[in-house]
Amino acid sequence: MFAELYSIMVATEHLEAAFVRGAVSNQDYERTCTQLLTQFKTLKTGLKDKCPDIRAFAKEHGMSCPLAEARLLETGVAATALFGGTAATGKESLACFKASEGFITLVDAVKLNMNAVDELLPLVRDLQASIVGIPNLPPLAGIERIAGWLVTLNGMRASDRLTEEQTRQLAMDVEQAYTSLKNWLHEKT
Repeated sequence: MFAELYSIMVATEHLEAAFVRGAVSNQDYERTCTQLLTQFKTLKTGLKDKCPDIRAFAKEHGMSCPLAEARLLETGVAATALFGGTAATGKESLACFKASEGFITLVDAVKLNMNAVDELLPLVRDLQASIVGIPNLPPLAGIERIAGWLVTLNGMRASDRLTEEQTRQLAMDVEQAYTSLKNWLHEKT
């Protein structure tokens, strides 16, 4: 299983470097990165007793993979999910509609006291995907917090639950981001 860990880390490092150079399309990057992340998370669970510190493993084996470590151990999602870059497939109005739909769905889920990671993560992931799909979206107050929640939830186990404090913070962050998006849309009209 250590050989698989080594190969996943090296493959992820090469994928990230290729993406940064523009040598791989966004779609191919997302597909491959998602597969590597899934394999890594599965393997990490199986190795938790034998290899509790992945960074120490990399150092011990002379690996220099800062991009892979950031992707696999920190963010846990493809760069395009955090920063955009997905090819625009529709008009701006449709993208904004999808984002609004995502905001409303997530707000409703929080109001219904949904606080389990496996309940919230798909909603936050969909919302983030719809946000980065909005063409020419400038940096808006609170929008980056949605990406932060995606990283936070992605780092938790499916059975984990947000504390009351975390749930309240999520609700406030979502409301702030939604308000920023609505204000930006009003300014455009």
